[in-house]
Amino acid sequence: MGALRASEMDRHGMIGVGKIYEWYRDGVIEDDDEVAVATNPDTYESISAPLVNIRCTFLSAMDEGIITSVQEALLLDIAKATHYSLRSYYGIIKSARDKGMLDEQTAVCLLGFCRDTEVDIKRKDALAVLSRIKELNL
Repeated sequence: MGALRASEMDRHGMIGVGKIYEWYRDGVIEDDDEVAVATNPDTYESISAPLVNIRCTFLSAMDEGIITSVQEALLLDIAKATHYSLRSYYGIIKSARDKGMLDEQTAVCLLGFCRDTEVDIKRKDALAVLSRIKELNL
């Protein structure tokens, strides 16, 4: 949520950092649910995938030749239509397979790719924020 708030407040002096901030600032993404996740109330561990990570991971899968650009767009549509608290790679890919958008082999390959090489842009941006804070305190 920090990236969203920074994009709203940067004209007032707030410093935005990271790819997600840039996407909000540039209008690539607009909705709060892009970064929202459901968490386990006991451990605070994420139990759903944020849409920004899903976007990056599917783009990476497309770059690797696992899915086509058409499939990437269709998968993203499914992800956007899914409530943030229910978003998972498994659910999105299963829905696409059930709708005939992915064949079984592609679905299995994509699921393995997502599990093993998810692009965690939220984490990368959080680390960039910490680095920026460290720079500002020097």
